[in-house]
Amino acid sequence: MAVAFNGMESLVVTFQAGAVTAGNFAAMSENDTVKDAPASTAPVGLVLNKRGEHAAVQIRGYVKCNYTGGTAPTLGWNQMVADGTGGLRLAGSGETGRVCLVVQMDTNSKTMGLFL
Repeated sequence: MAVAFNGMESLVVTFQAGAVTAGNFAAMSENDTVKDAPASTAPVGLVLNKRGEHAAVQIRGYVKCNYTGGTAPTLGWNQMVADGTGGLRLAGSGETGRVCLVVQMDTNSKTMGLFL
């Protein structure tokens, strides 16, 4: 039997979009509008695609993404912030991140699978 998380409890929302890139994490920029998440901010979700002035953002469910930073997240619950380059990193002291459940880690490629 194979393990599969894709599609489980996923929620995708359409936002107005400023400067966003598909595959990057997004943050709120103004009412109803997202932008690429700057470093050290709690991500709203993962930008799946952008069409015109709108973006589809996955705000809940399973995603695979890159992580950065000197310390790798651990399996289980982690507080994550945007790294400013489209991925995530562990929240540092004094930073408020988003709590995510990390269920897969690949330290060689610096990727992880997590639930938003």
